[in-house]
Amino acid sequence: MSGTWWMRGRNTLRRRRRHVLVLVALAGGAIWMIVQAWQASRRETGSFAGDLYLNIGAALIMTLLTYVVLNPLFRELQTVSIIEHPRLDRDALIERVAQCRETVAILETWTSMLEGPYATRFVAALRSALANGATVKVLLLDPDSPAVRLRGEELRRRDASVAILNNLWHLARLREELPETARARLQVRVYSAAPSVQMYRWDGKAFISFFPVQGSTFDTQQIEAFVSTPLGEFVDDRFAELWETAPLEDLEACLSLRLCLRQAGRDLETCEALYVRSDGDWYIAGTDLVRNVARHGLAGLSVVLDRPEAAGEVFAIGEADELAPEVYNRVLELFRAKYGLDGRQDTENRVIFNLATTSLTTV
Repeated sequence: MSGTWWMRGRNTLRRRRRHVLVLVALAGGAIWMIVQAWQASRRETGSFAGDLYLNIGAALIMTLLTYVVLNPLFRELQTVSIIEHPRLDRDALIERVAQCRETVAILETWTSMLEGPYATRFVAALRSALANGATVKVLLLDPDSPAVRLRGEELRRRDASVAILNNLWHLARLREELPETARARLQVRVYSAAPSVQMYRWDGKAFISFFPVQGSTFDTQQIEAFVSTPLGEFVDDRFAELWETAPLEDLEACLSLRLCLRQAGRDLETCEALYVRSDGDWYIAGTDLVRNVARHGLAGLSVVLDRPEAAGEVFAIGEADELAPEVYNRVLELFRAKYGLDGRQDTENRVIFNLATTSLTTV
């Protein structure tokens, strides 16, 4: 509980940082001017410099008091300016994201803005925001979490995991197209908590919606509000909490898995692999992995994953095509959604291995 309050306090201070800096600057300037006026008056009564310092100090104090009084009134005006929409205005969202210059933040299970007819335009809008110097933060639901399965059942959509993985594929393609200076400002994480709220933020405003029990948030009432309003601050705090506790902290971790191959108790090669998870099980693929497996052979081969959720575990490695057809086809569907693999891809990239927990532990 104390950690949550600390995080909320830090978020509030972050949002209020500009106001605090203004108040400190005005107060500091006023105090400095008054001290200078007092010192000048000690040296010479009625001096021009003393009067000037005193008048400027008094003006700064009046400005400080005016700011303290008017700032809450501006916040009230922003609260009154909340606009309700019957559904998400996708065209307006694309236009506003493209013009963003500071922050784009997306909190979703998965976003249909990266599906169908909107995908190309929304990716272009994100690219424009990044070119303007904005930071883009995207929070998606963990595609193998219990929460995503529940949400898929509520929407009667079995392919909820596929939708999330396909979002990651679009974001990965965008990252590859960005110049090096912009890549660090495209930040993607996944969360595993039960989804409760949706947010599409551009700079100081956002579209906000709460998840219905059934149906898509895109087709439910949307609230357009300033992030500085109480509602905006509530959702922004929720975003910050999920962002800070996300198990995967960057897009690279969402797309690539670092692992160590072991055989007969001896560490062999360390390599990178593509991966998906289905019903809690790990499935891996990739050219680098295939070459290393071919070099050492599958007999007695095991894998140690460089991931917190698999710490202390050793996995036996086997070929996924030996699984039941429905399981293999599901895994192949997930790989295709996440990495865009199809018949034109390198054959080695489509060789999939499954990992099974052994009774061994890492040393």
